[in-house]
Amino acid sequence: LRCSLPDWHQPDAITLLQRDVQPHPRRPELLRITATFRNDAAWPQPWPTLVLSLSGSDGAVVGARAFAPETYLGGKPEQRLLGSGQRASIAFDIRQPAQPAVAFDFTVR
Repeated sequence: LRCSLPDWHQPDAITLLQRDVQPHPRRPELLRITATFRNDAAWPQPWPTLVLSLSGSDGAVVGARAFAPETYLGGKPEQRLLGSGQRASIAFDIRQPAQPAVAFDFTVR
């Protein structure tokens, strides 16, 4: 038919297997973000956008940001699509928010 279809996009099929936010081991002004996720969709799909929210002791959000694949992978992905069943482990650093964070939440878009 000579038509092109958009890539499969099912962010709710990205399963976060592990996620963590810790103080950076050598730089107190940074936080180390690590996560492992898997594409549980039936088809390959684009790398997800990861959204991180940090909350203070009162539950109020003290910082939030959406991270594109180029940010959390440190550059353009080697593979354009995340294969069905494929896992990825990531690690990157962010600056500590002005208010101390005691909790975090990851979502996938």
